[in-house]
Amino acid sequence: MEKFLVSIEFRYDKAPSFEDDFTSISKKITIGVFDSYDEAAIYSNNALEIFEKHFKLNRYHNKKERFTKTGGCFGQAVDLITNLAYLETEFEFFAQITKLKFDDVEKTILEVIESEENYKEYLKRNNEQNNN
Repeated sequence: MEKFLVSIEFRYDKAPSFEDDFTSISKKITIGVFDSYDEAAIYSNNALEIFEKHFKLNRYHNKKERFTKTGGCFGQAVDLITNLAYLETEFEFFAQITKLKFDDVEKTILEVIESEENYKEYLKRNNEQNNN
């Protein structure tokens, strides 16, 4: 079963509430969990339009960014958009579509253990070959 999580992380500064209080804030919100990438992209792109109502496009890039299934490098999906070179904001944001993988915990633990053992064997073989 595949699902797609749409979230936006905001990174910004705030005035401290007390001495030695943190001034850097990271706030992550969830837009939703969707059954397909296409549906997730629609909701993600709607969120980007809300940003564009409040902020100007970067004057040097001047291009609207959008989530697409094949619009990224080498025809891959665009699953992360930030304010960098996109919008002129006073804070950072990271809009992301994350593919969720649901799996059995026991099965995953056994796969990880097996992979670690294979890696150790690989390192041992490599060291032996380099020493000869």
